[in-house]
Amino acid sequence: MNPCPTCGNYKNRAVSIDALIVRDGNILLIKRGIEPYKDFWGLPGGHLDFDEKIEDAVRREVKEETGLVVTSLLLHGIYDSPSRHPKQSVAISYITETIGEPKAGDDAAEVQFFLINNLPSELAFDHNKIIADYLKKTK
Repeated sequence: MNPCPTCGNYKNRAVSIDALIVRDGNILLIKRGIEPYKDFWGLPGGHLDFDEKIEDAVRREVKEETGLVVTSLLLHGIYDSPSRHPKQSVAISYITETIGEPKAGDDAAEVQFFLINNLPSELAFDHNKIIADYLKKTK
Protein backbone atom coordinates (compact mmCIF):
# COMPACT_ATOMS: atom_id res chain seq x y z
CA MET A 1 0.00 0.00 0.00
CA ASN A 2 1.35 3.39 -0.94
CA PRO A 3 0.89 6.45 1.26
CA CYS A 4 -1.21 9.40 0.12
CA PRO A 5 0.96 11.54 -2.18
CA THR A 6 -0.38 14.75 -0.59
CA CYS A 7 -0.29 14.09 3.17
CA GLY A 8 1.94 11.01 3.40
CA ASN A 9 -0.60 9.13 5.51
CA TYR A 10 -1.83 5.65 4.76
CA LYS A 11 -5.49 5.15 3.99
CA ASN A 12 -6.62 2.90 6.84
CA ARG A 13 -10.11 1.85 7.85
CA ALA A 14 -11.44 2.91 11.24
CA VAL A 15 -12.97 0.61 13.86
CA SER A 16 -16.40 1.21 15.35
CA ILE A 17 -18.60 -0.71 17.75
CA ASP A 18 -22.32 -1.46 17.87
CA ALA A 19 -24.25 -2.65 20.94
CA LEU A 20 -27.25 -4.95 20.89
CA ILE A 21 -29.33 -4.19 23.98
CA VAL A 22 -32.27 -6.59 24.17
CA ARG A 23 -34.83 -6.71 26.99
CA ASP A 24 -37.95 -8.89 27.00
CA GLY A 25 -38.02 -9.30 23.21
CA ASN A 26 -37.41 -5.60 22.58
CA ILE A 27 -34.25 -4.05 21.16
CA LEU A 28 -33.01 -0.58 22.02
CA LEU A 29 -32.38 1.72 19.06
CA ILE A 30 -31.23 5.29 18.90
CA LYS A 31 -32.40 7.90 16.43
CA ARG A 32 -29.23 9.40 15.02
CA GLY A 33 -28.89 13.13 15.53
CA ILE A 34 -25.90 13.51 13.20
CA GLU A 35 -24.73 12.45 9.76
CA PRO A 36 -24.23 9.94 8.35
CA TYR A 37 -27.77 8.58 8.50
CA LYS A 38 -29.17 11.50 10.49
CA ASP A 39 -32.77 10.77 11.62
CA PHE A 40 -32.37 7.03 10.97
CA TRP A 41 -32.76 4.51 13.77
CA GLY A 42 -29.79 2.32 14.59
CA LEU A 43 -27.90 0.49 17.26
CA PRO A 44 -26.03 2.49 19.88
CA GLY A 45 -22.37 2.72 18.96
CA GLY A 46 -19.54 4.77 17.61
CA HIS A 47 -15.85 4.90 16.84
CA LEU A 48 -13.03 3.47 18.88
CA ASP A 49 -10.93 6.24 20.41
CA PHE A 50 -7.15 6.26 20.22
CA ASP A 51 -5.61 4.32 23.16
CA GLU A 52 -9.00 2.75 23.98
CA LYS A 53 -9.82 -0.95 24.34
CA ILE A 54 -12.79 -2.13 22.28
CA GLU A 55 -14.84 -3.28 25.27
CA ASP A 56 -14.21 0.08 26.96
CA ALA A 57 -15.52 1.77 23.81
CA VAL A 58 -18.73 -0.28 24.04
CA ARG A 59 -19.24 0.80 27.65
CA ARG A 60 -18.46 4.44 26.83
CA GLU A 61 -20.68 4.67 23.74
CA VAL A 62 -23.65 2.97 25.42
CA LYS A 63 -23.34 5.31 28.43
CA GLU A 64 -22.96 8.42 26.25
CA GLU A 65 -25.85 7.65 23.89
CA THR A 66 -28.33 5.91 26.20
CA GLY A 67 -27.31 6.63 29.80
CA LEU A 68 -27.23 2.88 30.46
CA VAL A 69 -24.42 1.09 32.27
CA VAL A 70 -23.10 -2.05 30.59
CA THR A 71 -22.85 -4.97 33.03
CA SER A 72 -21.76 -7.69 30.60
CA LEU A 73 -20.57 -8.03 27.02
CA LEU A 74 -20.52 -10.89 24.55
CA LEU A 75 -18.87 -10.60 21.15
CA HIS A 76 -21.54 -10.93 18.46
CA GLY A 77 -19.79 -10.34 15.14
CA ILE A 78 -17.49 -8.36 12.91
CA TYR A 79 -18.91 -6.45 9.94
CA ASP A 80 -16.37 -5.32 7.39
CA SER A 81 -18.18 -4.68 4.11
CA PRO A 82 -16.65 -1.51 2.64
CA SER A 83 -20.17 -0.35 1.74
CA ARG A 84 -21.45 -0.55 5.35
CA HIS A 85 -20.25 2.97 6.23
CA PRO A 86 -19.31 5.99 4.11
CA LYS A 87 -15.82 5.96 5.71
CA GLN A 88 -15.59 2.15 5.38
CA SER A 89 -15.29 1.62 9.14
CA VAL A 90 -15.20 -1.96 10.37
CA ALA A 91 -17.82 -2.61 13.05
CA ILE A 92 -17.46 -4.99 15.95
CA SER A 93 -20.81 -5.76 17.52
CA TYR A 94 -21.52 -6.92 21.05
CA ILE A 95 -24.56 -8.32 22.81
CA THR A 96 -24.75 -6.36 26.06
CA GLU A 97 -26.62 -6.48 29.30
CA THR A 98 -27.29 -3.12 30.90
CA ILE A 99 -28.83 -1.51 33.94
CA GLY A 100 -30.72 1.75 34.17
CA GLU A 101 -33.43 3.47 32.19
CA PRO A 102 -32.47 4.72 28.73
CA LYS A 103 -32.24 8.43 28.06
CA ALA A 104 -30.96 9.99 24.82
CA GLY A 105 -27.59 11.68 24.99
CA ASP A 106 -24.55 12.66 22.92
CA ASP A 107 -25.38 12.20 19.22
CA ALA A 108 -28.59 10.23 19.89
CA ALA A 109 -31.65 12.41 19.34
CA GLU A 110 -34.00 9.75 20.78
CA VAL A 111 -33.85 6.26 22.30
CA GLN A 112 -36.64 3.73 22.12
CA PHE A 113 -37.23 0.03 22.58
CA PHE A 114 -38.80 -1.67 19.55
CA LEU A 115 -40.27 -5.14 19.29
CA ILE A 116 -37.43 -7.06 17.71
CA ASN A 117 -39.74 -8.39 14.99
CA ASN A 118 -41.28 -4.97 14.29
CA LEU A 119 -38.39 -2.60 13.59
CA PRO A 120 -38.34 0.58 11.51
CA SER A 121 -38.07 -0.37 7.84
CA GLU A 122 -34.72 1.29 7.22
CA LEU A 123 -31.98 1.28 9.79
CA ALA A 124 -28.65 3.09 9.68
CA PHE A 125 -25.56 1.43 8.21
CA ASP A 126 -25.88 -2.39 8.11
CA HIS A 127 -27.79 -2.64 11.38
CA ASN A 128 -30.57 -4.68 9.73
CA LYS A 129 -27.96 -7.37 9.02
CA ILE A 130 -26.46 -7.22 12.50
CA ILE A 131 -29.90 -7.67 14.07
CA ALA A 132 -30.83 -10.44 11.60
CA ASP A 133 -27.64 -12.29 12.51
CA TYR A 134 -28.50 -11.88 16.20
CA LEU A 135 -31.95 -13.39 15.59
CA LYS A 136 -30.40 -16.36 13.77
CA LYS A 137 -28.06 -17.00 16.71
CA THR A 138 -30.75 -16.77 19.36
CA LYS A 139 -33.36 -19.04 17.75
